[in-house]
Amino acid sequence: MIAVLIGLLIPSLAAVNETARRVVCQSNVRQIGLAVIMYSNDYNGQLPMSRFVSTPGNPSRAPASPEKMITVRVTSADAIEGASHWDGLGLLYQTDYLSAPRIFYCPSHRGENPYSLYSKAWGGDTEEEIICNYHFRGEGPVSSGPVVNGVRPTTRFLWSIDPAQSSLIADGMRVRSDYNHKVGVNFFRADLSVHWFDDPTSRLQESLPVDKDHANSRSVREAWDALDASANAEFNGAR
Repeated sequence: MIAVLIGLLIPSLAAVNETARRVVCQSNVRQIGLAVIMYSNDYNGQLPMSRFVSTPGNPSRAPASPEKMITVRVTSADAIEGASHWDGLGLLYQTDYLSAPRIFYCPSHRGENPYSLYSKAWGGDTEEEIICNYHFRGEGPVSSGPVVNGVRPTTRFLWSIDPAQSSLIADGMRVRSDYNHKVGVNFFRADLSVHWFDDPTSRLQESLPVDKDHANSRSVREAWDALDASANAEFNGAR
């Protein structure tokens, strides 16, 4: 009888634990998102720079690589000459907008990039690459402007980004193992709100590449589009 009761309780306890981890993740996403907004306000309205974004004003001549935007510090080989090795969300740590490295890691993450793998690198003077569990967009669709082939132009200037339709921070979406939660994604959008993208059938997760050798820009862009559309659907439904 006791064994039967334990068997019945274990799934419930697992669900409760995951709910608690999801709340912590949501808090992390909110803190990172607000830090991005504060950084932008202090840097002439620009989002933190990343060599993996191709919008005008980026000194990098490399092609856009949105799938790599879970990188917070790059190696010498990827660094822009004369620029910091900290990149994207990593600039929030370098400039003390966020001082706790654990904020960049989701407690539900079960992939290849846990905090324990990078804990020493965060506090060290080495030039090791650091990967976090949250995806940074680094840009957003402009609030007005021409639509070419169904795509709006993007910008790194926060005041020009459409707040109602632009997600900026989310759980990792490079490959399936970066997807922190099995049934959805926490994300922060430009209007300062945090949302949950419900993915009970793992449709979004399964649309991502299986491993990093097959990571690509298209799948990440489509994932951002899905998050934008879901938040905008909520917005329109509330009117």
